[in-house]
Amino acid sequence: MSNRGAIGFGGFLLGLGGGYLILREYTLTVDSIAWVLIVIGGAVILSALLRWVSPGNEYHRVVGGLAGGLVFALFLTQGFNFLSGIGGVGNFNMPYAATEQKTYSGASIQDLVYLRLGTMNGGMTLSTWDKDEYSIVATITARGATQKEADDNLANLGKDLAKEETASLQKLTLVYTSSILINNPYQITLDVKVPASAKIDLDITASNGGVTVGNVRGGNVVIHTSNGALRLNDVVADSLRGSTSNGPLTGTVEAATCTLSTSNGPIDLAVPSTINGVYSLSTSNGNAEVTVGSTAYYKVDATTSNGDVTFSLPNLTYTRDTRTSKAATTNGYDSADLKIELNIQTSNARVTIDRSISGI
Repeated sequence: MSNRGAIGFGGFLLGLGGGYLILREYTLTVDSIAWVLIVIGGAVILSALLRWVSPGNEYHRVVGGLAGGLVFALFLTQGFNFLSGIGGVGNFNMPYAATEQKTYSGASIQDLVYLRLGTMNGGMTLSTWDKDEYSIVATITARGATQKEADDNLANLGKDLAKEETASLQKLTLVYTSSILINNPYQITLDVKVPASAKIDLDITASNGGVTVGNVRGGNVVIHTSNGALRLNDVVADSLRGSTSNGPLTGTVEAATCTLSTSNGPIDLAVPSTINGVYSLSTSNGNAEVTVGSTAYYKVDATTSNGDVTFSLPNLTYTRDTRTSKAATTNGYDSADLKIELNIQTSNARVTIDRSISGI
């Protein structure tokens, strides 16, 4: 590598490393990202001015490399969600809006309820209540370059709830879709209530919004969103799968099989440990903290980079024990009746597994 190339590459590494260490600590809003882009743009202009004023020096290579490193760090830490935020709902070329609130409700007396729900550019809240009925309240906003276009977009969106019923099963499907892939004009949020007495199967898909699910006893529970928090408050299921990005993953969960993931966000979960279960948890650039019950036996495996792994559980035998990677098993695990397996991964953050004194 030539000396000139080395100077520019060194500036790039400085921008990438410094930008990553700073930006990984934040989930930036579109306005915050705009300021970062202004700083990067100013660095590019400064690089060009330095080259014009003093063609013989190499300062412009350092500044240009720094700018390139900052751009790369922005993508690494924030993903591509800021692009959708810039080009999505609320874009400057769609200043007009039309809003409708639509309620779907009905009797729900079956023992098993299957819900398939989907939103666009909005979050969802689902909880149970002591009623033999369901309620889904959708708040729909459509935007347009004119008020007529916003009204037309709202009218053109399909809003029908599909329902199938047998004596023991009720299936409810409400999935909003749009053929407009670029600059999607819709923002849809859902507030859902279902009977606490029923066993709930869930298939939830959201985007650019948080999802909160609370007090659910389920069979197969699948929840996917992006660019928002995933909150699972007292969720018990046979099988639980969930994912988000650029947001925290929190709550109290219990399942025979559980796979949960996020990125650029922390994990903070409680596992009561009253049934046998296998839990796989992963994130990046966020701490992973899990609190477990006091009566089960544990097989735990956790790995991170640039962080500490800590198991605060009694009677462990370690098969791997370094600062950033540990694997251990409670003495007597193989013959125990109540077993919990935990597999946790993160990066650039710590992993902590602790036992609740109260047993949760």
